[in-house]
Amino acid sequence: MKKLAILGVSILALINLSFAEVKKIELPYFNWKMKETPGKQEFEMYCLMCHSPGYVFDQSEGKTGKHLWRHVVYQMIEEFKAPIPKEEAEKIIKYLEENYSNTKKGY
Repeated sequence: MKKLAILGVSILALINLSFAEVKKIELPYFNWKMKETPGKQEFEMYCLMCHSPGYVFDQSEGKTGKHLWRHVVYQMIEEFKAPIPKEEAEKIIKYLEENYSNTKKGY
């Protein structure tokens, strides 16, 4: 009896799914032109897997960049467990410090 009840509920769930409406969502595309300097590849590989460039760069707006980037990158590693090796983290920090510090957006 229990198996029959489970089968009935499963069939009803499948019937409901067959009537589900599929909606198409279009997100805006932004062509971020990032600076072509050393560290860009590491930034793209490790940071852009979770964040858009705009999100990252807007975080520094109005803040002191040099200290901000070291703090942010290591916060991602230590608190949020971002899989960034220390050597790569230092390259990312240098890239961000040199190109996107003190409200210099450059994109």
